[in-house]
Amino acid sequence: MDQKRRVHRGRIQQVAAETTVSTSRLTELLERIADVTVIDDYLEKAWRNSSSTVELAFQNPPSDFVFAIPDSEWSTIFESIDAEEDEATAAKQWHSIRAHDLLTSSGRSHDLEEDHSYLVVPIQDIEVWRRSRLVLSWWFQELAEDGLTPPEILDYWMTEGLGNTPKEWASQRDVHPEAVRKNVRQAKEKLIE
Repeated sequence: MDQKRRVHRGRIQQVAAETTVSTSRLTELLERIADVTVIDDYLEKAWRNSSSTVELAFQNPPSDFVFAIPDSEWSTIFESIDAEEDEATAAKQWHSIRAHDLLTSSGRSHDLEEDHSYLVVPIQDIEVWRRSRLVLSWWFQELAEDGLTPPEILDYWMTEGLGNTPKEWASQRDVHPEAVRKNVRQAKEKLIE
């Protein structure tokens, strides 16, 4: 696979023009970030690690996932690719713009926690996506072990995990929105216990 095609090229020139980092250097940095960010690791942090503040903000397989990650996570990424401060700023700016473009085009929104920003992780091949689905199945299994029923798991995931409103998700399930709200409420109660 041509390596330059892994990172979405849109907005790279815009960010480069607004910073001191050249287009070619920014492209190289974004490729290196893609090399060190493993989708499985971020999905596990988002779904299975209760002490992690990594959050899945958007997914559109098999192309891009958007995570909200703490600045400390970014520091680790930048240390691993040996990026200068201005380069790190430009790379974070591209990830933020790309994430906002993805969220806007899908009609979704996401509120970032303080000291967090977006990381866009491209899906390189479908096998990675399949392994990521395995991680999701582990999370569903964990929720079932916590006593959630299948409808509670599904409604909780589709509303809390993916950001659908109860009304939107209820229309897809062909149920009343209150049924979805009840399942989500019961799921939250069981998770707090």
